[in-house]
Amino acid sequence: GVPNVELKTLTVFMAGAFCGARLGCAVGALSILVHSLFNPLGPAPAPLLAAQVAGFVAIGAVGGIAGPRIGASGGWSVAACAAAGFGLTLLYDALTTVATAFVALGASRFVGGLGGFAVAGIGFTALHEGVNATVFAVTVPPLMKAMRAWQGGEVT
Repeated sequence: GVPNVELKTLTVFMAGAFCGARLGCAVGALSILVHSLFNPLGPAPAPLLAAQVAGFVAIGAVGGIAGPRIGASGGWSVAACAAAGFGLTLLYDALTTVATAFVALGASRFVGGLGGFAVAGIGFTALHEGVNATVFAVTVPPLMKAMRAWQGGEVT
């Protein structure tokens, strides 16, 4: 696949929106643990794994808190969804970039090398934020509309 093009962020956000913040956090933690521990390239180092889990727990929590409040149609909901996708992905990328830099550079070179490390990955980071902002803007409003219809008994 294309690096940093993924649907896990959307899936965990929607798990929070559909099931609530607590279960959204659980889905986020468990899904990234499975992904990271059973990756064919090998498990993530502990600092990176902790950052990944923290990021996906936050995504599930925000889905549970903000998801049900997002309007089902209209410009505001599309903009809010794009902002959520962008912001949550930026948070995740910031956490994992810091953790990866710490693993790669070590404690002694971490502070001096973090900026260069982040700049080196800026293209992948920008792609990740842009794709997820678009995916959230296009998919979350109709998914929330379907969720409301289901909850209201309009869909069986």
